[in-house]
Amino acid sequence: MQSLAILEETALSIWLRESGAAFFSSLTLHSLSMALVVGINFAIAFRLIGIVPTFDLKPFLKFYRLHWVAVIVIFLSGLALLLAYPAKALTNPVFYLKFSLLTIGLIISAWLQNQIQTHKIPGIAQHKFFWIAVASILIWIGTITAGRFLAYTNSILLASRFF
Repeated sequence: MQSLAILEETALSIWLRESGAAFFSSLTLHSLSMALVVGINFAIAFRLIGIVPTFDLKPFLKFYRLHWVAVIVIFLSGLALLLAYPAKALTNPVFYLKFSLLTIGLIISAWLQNQIQTHKIPGIAQHKFFWIAVASILIWIGTITAGRFLAYTNSILLASRFF
C-alpha cells in the first residue's frame, strides 16, 4: 500500500488526477478506443455467427490496422487512468477481471485476424468459428461491463490517505 501512496505522490499522478482536461481526455480516449476495438470485433463475430452472412471478411482486414492502433491508445490511456488513481484500480478485483477479459479478447482477435489472412475461414463459417465468435462477444461485453463497474466498486480511492 505504501508503494501505491508513493506512486500517487508523483507529479504525473497528481497532474492526471487534478487536471480536469488530462483526466477527461484520458477517459474519453479510452472510451472511444474501446468502442472502435469492440465494434470491429462485434462486426467480425456477427459475420461468423451468421447474422450478416453475405459480409466478406477479407476486405475487413484493413480495419485491423485501426483496431491495433486503438489497442495502443487503450493501453496508453488506461495507463494514464491507472496512474491517476493507482490504489483505486490495483486494490479492486474488478480491475483484474477487466484486464483478464481484455487480454483474452485481444488474443481471440489476433487469432481471428490470422485465420482471415490465411484463408482458413470458409465462406460459411464452420462450427468452431461460431462458438469462438459467441465467446468473443461475451468477453467484450464482460470487458465493457467490468470497466464500467470500476468506477463504483473501489474500496480505496487514494492510498496516500492512509499514510
